[in-house]
Amino acid sequence: PRQAQAPVQRMTHPNAPRLLYGDDPRILLVCDHASNALPPGLDLGVPPEALLDHVAWDIGAEALTRGIAARLGCRAWLASASRLVVDCNREPAHAIPEKSDGLVIPANVGLSPPERQARLALHNAFHDGLARQIAARPPLLLVAIHSFTPARATAPAPRPWPIAILWNRDYRAAELGLAALEGEDDLGGPIGANEPYSGQVLNYTMDRH
Repeated sequence: PRQAQAPVQRMTHPNAPRLLYGDDPRILLVCDHASNALPPGLDLGVPPEALLDHVAWDIGAEALTRGIAARLGCRAWLASASRLVVDCNREPAHAIPEKSDGLVIPANVGLSPPERQARLALHNAFHDGLARQIAARPPLLLVAIHSFTPARATAPAPRPWPIAILWNRDYRAAELGLAALEGEDDLGGPIGANEPYSGQVLNYTMDRH
């Protein structure tokens, strides 16, 4: 389903991404669309139900990240703001969307320089903090976790993949992951390899770090 029955979060510390601690330094999970939270006092001018929709966050991605981190005993770095506020998986020049999958975000149109700077402070906090985590305990593998819908509102062609792995230049981990998934029974559909979009195109966080 496109919507999740979860409350919209209000951020008490808008510049603070969240770290899940783990003892195993070899893997670091990243979830840059973990939250549908808005900074205190910010009204994006969108219908309330839009903040429960996939345009506002990757539905289920935070829960999946937490589950994998707990099972592996590794760290995870979670974004703390809706991607309608600022998209941490986009370069700063394109990180504040005026429209997303057909939804216009009025509060993002015509931002003043101070307003734009406040939004990008969230982006900077996410990436600066992630860089510190990597420098403090360099992982062997950095994994970004996302979710996607069966179709987009503005591109209704079906997406038949129940699960997918994306990569850009380094295929080694993706190759192992795809092979492991091929050995699983009853996934409910084909395995996506750089689907429904390519990690060679939309991969800002991974490319940066």
